[in-house]
Order: sequence, then C-alpha cells, then structure tokens
Amino acid sequence: MRRVGLLVLGSFINSLGTGLTAFGLAIVMLRTYGTASSVSAVQMSSFAPIVLLAPLAGILADRYDRRLMMIIGDAGSVLGLGIILIALYSPRPSLAWVCAGAVASSCLAALTEPALKASVTDLVTEEDYVRASGLLQLASAAKYLLAPAAAGFLMPIISARGLVLLDASTCIVTVLCTITVRRALAAEAPQRTAVQQGDDHDVMAGWRTIMSSPGLRTLVTLMTLATLAIGVMQVLIKPILLPIASTSMVGVFETVAATGLLVGAALVTVRKNAQPTTLLAAGLAGTGAAMVLVPLGPGAWWVAACGFLTFACLPLSQAGAEVLVRTQVDNTRQARTWGTISLVTQMGYLVAYLCSGVLVDHVLQPLLEPGGSLSTSVGAVVGIGPGRGAALLVGLMGAVMALVALAVRLQRRRITSPR
Repeated sequence: MRRVGLLVLGSFINSLGTGLTAFGLAIVMLRTYGTASSVSAVQMSSFAPIVLLAPLAGILADRYDRRLMMIIGDAGSVLGLGIILIALYSPRPSLAWVCAGAVASSCLAALTEPALKASVTDLVTEEDYVRASGLLQLASAAKYLLAPAAAGFLMPIISARGLVLLDASTCIVTVLCTITVRRALAAEAPQRTAVQQGDDHDVMAGWRTIMSSPGLRTLVTLMTLATLAIGVMQVLIKPILLPIASTSMVGVFETVAATGLLVGAALVTVRKNAQPTTLLAAGLAGTGAAMVLVPLGPGAWWVAACGFLTFACLPLSQAGAEVLVRTQVDNTRQARTWGTISLVTQMGYLVAYLCSGVLVDHVLQPLLEPGGSLSTSVGAVVGIGPGRGAALLVGLMGAVMALVALAVRLQRRRITSPR
C-alpha cells in the first residue's frame, strides 16, 4: 500500500491542479459569453479526448509499462495548458482557442486513467481493492474539495492565467511521484509484458471481455446512465450558483458541497468488507435523492447542502463498480478493459456536456422566466428567474439516478455473475 500511496498522492496533486483550471475557465467563459453552453463546450473539450482515446490508452497500458504511460500523459498535458494560457491573455478569450488547448491537454492526459486504475491491481491484494478504490476516490476529490475554494480565493489575485500556471506545476510534481514508484517496480514490467503477447494490439480485446460477461454488460449500461446524470450536475452547478453568489462564494459553496467526497471516501475505506452491489446501489440512490432536492429549496446554502449529499454518495457507487470489474477481469486485460468501460460509460458525460447547456439556455430557462409557460406551475415549486432552468434539469436527472439504483438492486445477481 505504500507504493499505492505515492500514486494516490500524485493523483491528488494533479486533481487539485485540474480543478483550479476548470474553475477558472468556467468563470471566464460565463463572464465573457454569459451562457451555460460556453461552459459545457469547454468541459466537453476537456473530457471528450479522454473518453474517445480510452481504449487505445488501455491497450498501451497493458502493452507497456503502466507507470511510463502515466508519466507521458501527465507531462504532455502541459502543452495544452500552454495554449490555454496564451488564449487567456486576450481581453476576450477565444472560446475556440480555449477548447483547442483543452483538447490538446486531454489527448495526452487520456493515457493516465486506465494505467492508474490497472496499476492499483498490480500493487495491492484483492482484499485491499475496496480500500485502494476509496483512496483513489479521495485523491480525485481534490478538484471538487479543495480546488473551488482555493481558486475562488486566488483568482482575484493571480487571475485565471495564474491558476493555469499552478496546474502546470502540479503536473510536474505528479510525474515525480510516478517516477519514484516506477523505479521501485522496474523489474516487474518485463514479466507482465511477456504474459500479454498475442493480443496486446487488439483494440477489441476489452470490448470482447465486457460482452462475454453478463455482469459487466449490465454494469456498464447502468453506469452509463449514471454518468449522464452526474455530468448534468457538473455542468450546471456554476450556472445555478452564480446568479445568487459572488465568484469567491461560489468557490466556497462548491468546496462545502465537495466535502461530501471526503466523507464518502472515508466511509468506503472503513466499510471495505461491504458487498460491492450494496455500495453501488446505496451510492446511486443517495446521489439521486440529493439531486432531486436541488431545485426544491431556496438559496446557495441549500444547493451546497444538496451537493454535499450528492458527493458523499458518489465514492460508494464508484468503489462498488470498480471492485466488480477488478474481481471479474483478469489482470493482464484490466487496462484495456478499463479503457473500453471508460469509453462506453463516460459517453454519458459527453452527452451531458453537449446537451445540458443548450437544453437549459434554449428550453428550460425561457420557460421559467417571469411570464414563461411554466412560471406559474413548475415555477411555483422550483422558482423562476436566472439559474432555475439549470436547477430543474439537475432535479430531473436525479430521478433518473434513483431509477438506476433500483435497477442495480433488481439485477444484482446478474451484475455479480462473471460469465
């Protein structure tokens, strides 16, 4: 677990830097263009390459040294951050150039996730899978837990450009952590490569692994629906908060909400013997219930409280899903299987990033403006005015999440079936 701890530390630092840039760019886009669509465009540009390149990244991580893939991904992503930095020097930053930089950075960062998840399987025994998953969830929580408040405080002082520079510096620290682990495990890489000869160039190997397992097929389908709902929440949280809070307070509210991740990740590490389907269903149900509550109460603190509950439940579902995959997939195929799973499930995020901003700007928000068609009916429940269309969509997607949780309970035997 000591070596996993170094990787977790690197992931934590990298996640913190990513969160700083994400917060800064969202605020810049909202101030410059004033639409949820501009925020979702940047988020989609940051996320789409990671999803689309995941199968290839998985193959590379199974074929070559997984830690080397992480080093290349983290170091290379700095190039894209440079493009974003140049774009931010304009008085009116170009959305196209910011998106181009995000794409470039994400294309290289795509190498890291399958390699990191498969590295955990290399480094721990099966009884530590849940604990290791909890630690990784805790590390990834940095971009939600610490970054918003830090960015909200720092942005008026160093601007969005300073946040991007800090992000680049965290990539360097992450690379150093990974290099340390790689040197300690240098003798193991040839052994794993030798086992994998024969299908290490097969793009479809991960897909065949999923299709051969009824449990994995069902799990991937349900998690794709869940990521759609979570993606909507990620895109719309700032459009919900900015009409009722300052930039610095938005950071504070997001951090308050994200402390739920800390609670959830800690709970996962303690409840390491819990059944994975129980963790998965409980996490999805809690997340869905919290999202449904978002449009029903007044003020930014209500949104922060609902966000806290949402984030507290996410590590439960994530840890449950990861354990189900690790116990059903052979280690020599894990990275490419993780890559394929990421491609499929995270399509939900892409759909959310692509559609949620447009749906709010052009459909729901006009309906909930004073005098809009829903202002006296639905508006009497969720409120009217700026940000209420976004809140309504979050509530609707929470209902979808609750239905996914019910499906997990009904299909739990199928999900745990390896073949």
